[in-house]
Amino acid sequence: MPVKLSYSTLACPQWDWQRAIEVAHALRYDGIEWRLVDGKMIDSDFPPNQAEEIGAAVADYGLGVPALDTSIQLTIPPGARRNATVHDVRRYLVLAERFGASFLRVFAGTYGQEVEDALAQDWTQDVLRALEPALDDTSVRLAVELHDCGWNRAGVRGVTSSDFITRLIDAVGPKSAGVQWDVGNSIAEGEAPEVTWSKIAPFITYLQLKDMSKDANGTWTYVPVGEGELPLADILDLVRGSGFSGWVSFEWEKWWHPEIAEAEDVLPGFVAYVRSYLAQG
Repeated sequence: MPVKLSYSTLACPQWDWQRAIEVAHALRYDGIEWRLVDGKMIDSDFPPNQAEEIGAAVADYGLGVPALDTSIQLTIPPGARRNATVHDVRRYLVLAERFGASFLRVFAGTYGQEVEDALAQDWTQDVLRALEPALDDTSVRLAVELHDCGWNRAGVRGVTSSDFITRLIDAVGPKSAGVQWDVGNSIAEGEAPEVTWSKIAPFITYLQLKDMSKDANGTWTYVPVGEGELPLADILDLVRGSGFSGWVSFEWEKWWHPEIAEAEDVLPGFVAYVRSYLAQG
């Protein structure tokens, strides 16, 4: 079975949710990844009845939902903030199920260089274990994104996101959580895709694909898929070679970077590029 293609609504902050669904259907995407609704971030107070309405509309168009995305970070010491986070995740899980999502995207999160990696692991494992009863009550799994974790760009600590998160899932088990691979993040950490894949493949939930170019100052900038420097062909070869048939989602961060191209100018190219490349082999 071929991979399924979706896009994140970060790409289209000016669209209402109905248009986001209609465009996904018109461009022959297989689904839609929810981060914004009607130009606003989805928080844990989002109305469950509206999530259910949107989920039903997605299904009516024959589409799926790989994930509901959040900014939740799990690497938190004991205390009130951890308790509040666990409470928020439980509420998000209810929303994710109403949206019809397979996964709830979260982060492990960064921690200061004064915190030992082993202690940060303990904190994160404790949060996941506190969430186990809620996860047992839903079909939604957590997808922990590869995004910095204990590694920092000054080179103070050498732990990559793939190291941290695969150790985490090894410890707590893959039943409730897996890895979400944002390919741009691991490459920015200096880790080659084949190295990342060798570690995360057993735990993969879905991928976020994008393309970027680096300027003279070393800053990465979003560009249309196929026009940048990320080794997308190599990544798709790894995915195809493994027999992966899950979601590959296009993350075009227009919400965070208003200067980049409009969604309608880049969404068609993602579908065309990925389907064309995968059809070659």
